[in-house]
Amino acid sequence: MSKQPNSRVKQRAWKKSSSSLAAVRRGYTLVELMAVVVIVGILATLAIFSLRRYVFAARSSEATQMIGSIKVAQENYKDETFRYRNVSGDLDTYYPSASPGSHKTGWGDTSTPLGQNWAELGVSPSGPVVFGYACIAGQGGAPVPGTALSDDIDWPATTSPWYVVQAVADQNDNDILAVYVSSSFSDQIFFENEDE
Repeated sequence: MSKQPNSRVKQRAWKKSSSSLAAVRRGYTLVELMAVVVIVGILATLAIFSLRRYVFAARSSEATQMIGSIKVAQENYKDETFRYRNVSGDLDTYYPSASPGSHKTGWGDTSTPLGQNWAELGVSPSGPVVFGYACIAGQGGAPVPGTALSDDIDWPATTSPWYVVQAVADQNDNDILAVYVSSSFSDQIFFENEDE
């Protein structure tokens, strides 16, 4: 007669094999978890920088679009009056905000002479703006003042009416201004610190 295996032996063998499976299924090691945390951190950092670049590009497009609108409005004004509109008086007087930062400001306040000048020029964005805008004009022979760009632009000698338009903003509140400048002398828009 053959002996039946002891049921205790079977249970011990089962417990031993199930405990080794449990050790395998228990979880991830600390090294594996740290590797995942590092990878997620790197991806989050890349995403944040990409988002910032996207936001600054959108704000920069505001400045170039508005400068284009101001240039068209100045040409229309000249077609009617034979001169350009001296809107700001100097390139340090910005509208709609006297000290443009990273916040949006509404356009169209005509309670001030500066607001009335912009309304007379006929420039009106579709919503609030981040940049502050200044636009000066002069007659032929009048000197063209310097801009907020670190390198001055060599403007040509003025023999006919001219204007210069400038847009500035401190897009990330670090006291470094993004500056965009254009004029009646050229279709080109000069810029500095575009990502600031």
